[in-house]
Amino acid sequence: MKLIFKNATYLFLSNFIVRLFTAISSILIARSLGASDFGILSIGLAIASIAGYFSDMGLSHTFIREVSKNNNSKNLSVLVSSHIRIKLVFSLIVGIVVYFLIHNLYSDVYVRNILYLMVFPTIVGGSLQGIGAVYFQAIEQMHFTAIIRSVSGIITAVSLIIGLLFEWELSLVAPIYGFSSILGGIYSIYLLSKRTSLFGGWDRRLLKGLAGFTINGLLFMLLPQIPPIVLEKVSSLEEVGYFSAAYKIPSVLYQVPGVIAAAFYPILFSLGTKNLSKHREMTLLQLKVMSFLGIIMFLPLFLYSEWWSNIIFGEEWKNVGSILRILSFVVLFQSISFPLADSLTTTDKQSKRIIVMTIAVCTAIILYFILGYYYGSVGGAISMVSIEAFIFIGYSIYIKKSSALLLQSLRYNILSVLIVIFTFNILSELIHPFIGSIGSIVFFITIIIIFDKEVIRAMRRTLRKKIEG
Repeated sequence: MKLIFKNATYLFLSNFIVRLFTAISSILIARSLGASDFGILSIGLAIASIAGYFSDMGLSHTFIREVSKNNNSKNLSVLVSSHIRIKLVFSLIVGIVVYFLIHNLYSDVYVRNILYLMVFPTIVGGSLQGIGAVYFQAIEQMHFTAIIRSVSGIITAVSLIIGLLFEWELSLVAPIYGFSSILGGIYSIYLLSKRTSLFGGWDRRLLKGLAGFTINGLLFMLLPQIPPIVLEKVSSLEEVGYFSAAYKIPSVLYQVPGVIAAAFYPILFSLGTKNLSKHREMTLLQLKVMSFLGIIMFLPLFLYSEWWSNIIFGEEWKNVGSILRILSFVVLFQSISFPLADSLTTTDKQSKRIIVMTIAVCTAIILYFILGYYYGSVGGAISMVSIEAFIFIGYSIYIKKSSALLLQSLRYNILSVLIVIFTFNILSELIHPFIGSIGSIVFFITIIIIFDKEVIRAMRRTLRKKIEG
């Protein structure tokens, strides 16, 4: 159990560091480039993320599966060699497909060239990083996985900041971003080469069951990448830039409560096959804790979105404030739907989760097209929140007696957040937004301590286990 908590902490910290550094550098670049060029950059990031997934296609999962069966040095060498070969073939195929897609979807030569310069190096760099990161995850040495991801994130962030300092144009920032990913990939392969042989044979077992992992992972990867791609087709690059800039903040903040989910996950898996009543109790506790942390992330963004957007992005990005206020609900919904999704997965109901996500992805494309066309970036934000609400409802339908579970776990949190919002809306003209942001969180925590002390005790136990681990 200690190893699980330790590894979960490593993975969380690496992911949080990468997202934090990337978000900070992206925000600075956004202020420098302007909304239109940042919109192009965001489209490139979305395409690179999708292409990166297809260059893996669930291969990471089958690699971990095979290593868990037999991890002697000879078998590892064969699996690593096979992993590299398949990954390179996938990357080559994806690169060719992406070239034709960009060529046919984007008629503007400037946009097309920026995407080429950014996406192709990112595909190569991401593939190389993944080979090393997954190897160390498979042998349960996540501190190396954390190092690879952190180094890669820092290299990318530093590259973007250098571009900011020298006031580079997007035509130079885009390839620098891509090639910084390759540097992270080279470092990943370097660490891997010191642990095992890179060319040790061929094992076709890595291809077994690949389709199942591909479909499942694809749905979860696609959802956050759809907005910039669709919005560009129905609105403008400027609107894409506003939406993408606003979304950077909640996407980073949600990593904080995510560490709690990582700690619950293995316990839920264990109880899901042995003791369903205990599993439900653990899900209830996870809902309490996750929603508690989600509300803490939500309150400052919802109450003072205009002020935070001005501080972070500057006066030129004043349109971001209203978008950020809407997107703050994404953090709130995810903090509730995440435990519900874990409950389904850990009780062998993964197929139900896939059904919900499949419908969500299809609905998302339609909503982004319609609302994005009429309302631009604001329509995109409304679409995202609507999809998160749909996912929450969808998961709830498939969980037995979910209304009782949600009422028992969320009643104090919902009541408390309503009290806080009502109070600080009245006080909004009397106190500074920064003081109000901190005060709203402190007030919320105080109410919870009075009404629901179990949440605080649960968080203390979880943090204590992590420290002891």
